[in-house]
Amino acid sequence: MPQESLQALFSLFVVFAAAKVGEEIFERLGQPPLVGQILLGFLVGPGALHWVAPSPVLDFMAEIGVIFLLFETGLETQPEEILRYGYLSFAVALLGVVTPFVVGWWFAAAMGENAVTAQFVGTLLVATSIGITAKILEDFGATHTAFGHVILGAAVLDDILGLLALSALASFTSPRVKVANLLLTVAFVAGFVVLVLVLRRTAFPRVTRRLRDLRARAPIWSTALVLLLGFSAMSAYIGMAAIIGAFLAGMFVSERRDVAESVQAQASAVSSFLVPFFLANIGLRVSLGTMAHGHGLILLAAITGIAIATKLAACSLASLPLGRRSALLVGLGMIPRGEVGIVVAGQSLRIPAIPTSYYDIGIGMAVLTSLIGPLLLRLVLRPQRRPSVPGVSGRRVLRER
Repeated sequence: MPQESLQALFSLFVVFAAAKVGEEIFERLGQPPLVGQILLGFLVGPGALHWVAPSPVLDFMAEIGVIFLLFETGLETQPEEILRYGYLSFAVALLGVVTPFVVGWWFAAAMGENAVTAQFVGTLLVATSIGITAKILEDFGATHTAFGHVILGAAVLDDILGLLALSALASFTSPRVKVANLLLTVAFVAGFVVLVLVLRRTAFPRVTRRLRDLRARAPIWSTALVLLLGFSAMSAYIGMAAIIGAFLAGMFVSERRDVAESVQAQASAVSSFLVPFFLANIGLRVSLGTMAHGHGLILLAAITGIAIATKLAACSLASLPLGRRSALLVGLGMIPRGEVGIVVAGQSLRIPAIPTSYYDIGIGMAVLTSLIGPLLLRLVLRPQRRPSVPGVSGRRVLRER
């Protein structure tokens, strides 16, 4: 076996084993298991033990992992449920984007940073990680609650609004980016979403009736995978995150309840292998180099504090019609930046006007918000164990008050 392949295989082994150990430890402690997976990823990475380092192979596994996570979430979500709270989701997304952007920009400018760096800091604080958010809702059994629908809808809209902010930031690296191109991207995104929802009702039911006549092995599961990969690729092609396409693919398949149920078990088995790579890879990318200096540590603490406070305040305020407790849960659920924050942080390395220290600060903020969000949610939610039912034992559910 070539040395590169051997190293990649070893990295996969270490990261997966570490993530599962972290999951088990935090389950036993009664804490969100995703926090343990992120922390153990940091432990085996360059920030601590140096057993493995970020690599294209691990990045790819993490990307596929979050795609399957969002596909699972989509399978359990009906568009009607999200649209029922569509106005609230839009208000949460809009206020939850504008507030962090403005405050982040103002803070960086007040610190004496140049205009490009100020816009970068604002953009860094904008988007919510729909991958982390979906995992939180799944762990607490809150996907089908009113605040869960609002969070998912707002997180999807956040990604689209964050796309605009990121495209505007990219204009500093490419002078060819124009307003017309940004508007065209938004039109493509809206058209793609509408087309998926229309075909879900018109074409998919007729297709599923013929699937059982196919002679290929597991035709329903194979068709679901084709839709998942196709929607994800198309989503990325038009400038939207691939995970949004995966989420739409799950909702597409959920039109037929019998089909969705047959796919769910297989999707869950695949996710149990792939999702740990997504979570551990976030911790793997944390570097303490910049944080070794007092100024960098203070800046990280300040930006993380702004990231938490602005999302919490803005999103809670926008969702007050749900009631104070649900509004607080929406605000907490929108805190994690996760993989979205990491993508934006990577843009700083392509723009000479931005100090390189902001890359590590951006990564650190994304990881800290991904850890703090679930922990704060646990203080508000009161999880309990479901009765011992095959296939669902050990899953947390929300105790109604």
